Amino acid sequence: MKKTVIAAMLGLLAAALALGDKPDPEVLLREKRIIDPSPEGLTLVFHLILRNPSDAPVRLTRYDYKVVIDDTEYLNLKVQLDDPLGIEAGDEIVIGLPVKLNYGNLFPAAPGLEDKDLAVCYVAGGMTFQDEKRRDKRVPVAFSGDFPVYRGLEFVPVPVEVKTLTIGGAEITAGFAIRNPNGFSFSLDRLTYSLELAGYSAIKGETGTGTRIAARGEKIFTFPLILDFFETGGSVADGLNESVLDVRVSGESEVTTPWGRWVIAFDRTVKTAVRK
Repeated sequence: MKKTVIAAMLGLLAAALALGDKPDPEVLLREKRIIDPSPEGLTLVFHLILRNPSDAPVRLTRYDYKVVIDDTEYLNLKVQLDDPLGIEAGDEIVIGLPVKLNYGNLFPAAPGLEDKDLAVCYVAGGMTFQDEKRRDKRVPVAFSGDFPVYRGLEFVPVPVEVKTLTIGGAEITAGFAIRNPNGFSFSLDRLTYSLELAGYSAIKGETGTGTRIAARGEKIFTFPLILDFFETGGSVADGLNESVLDVRVSGESEVTTPWGRWVIAFDRTVKTAVRK
């Protein structure tokens, strides 16, 4: 009889312990994106799913992580959240973990990286969650992602081709080139542009949708123009009669890369050759 009672009590105790053994929060990598690319650096963002499979809410209170670029430790951070992130029972949220890469700091720390086209970012650390009884649970995390050594895009006016030139006007072809000095290709989703000749707004519009530009490649866009010097002013006429003309190209491009869609603004003025 005593053995039966003891066995029953042990069974109840085991059941109670099992009920109290709640599953740990989970951290899953959803996707990797690059934002704010420039010749000075970029930001690699890891979008993470924080999942709470338990039957009680938890809060993310702090996290720590190391960032290693190729074989070089770049960052070692510990972050305490002043406003913890709550996750309800059986729910999940998505957060972004940004890693800002400043080439001015990164290149001296990682010799040889400046000459590469691609590098790998490794992130390892942990995220600490707190349950309703203020008990902490640190969940280890580790993930990686590659990123380009981004050298910018070049938007440059191309030589102005003069077909006819009279006292009152001219028929010309003007335009610009997109040069890609990087080790990856991309496609144009949208390209709005404006061309100014010696301060005169000659043409503006949208072009190039779907155009693919190879790594270290170039694409030229040209436009035929008929100019009336009464409208353009004397500076345009003078420039076309000489060998150079100030040409300004400006606008905004949306490009699709292996790391997501980027929006890149451009504005450049160049003394451009005039060919007759």
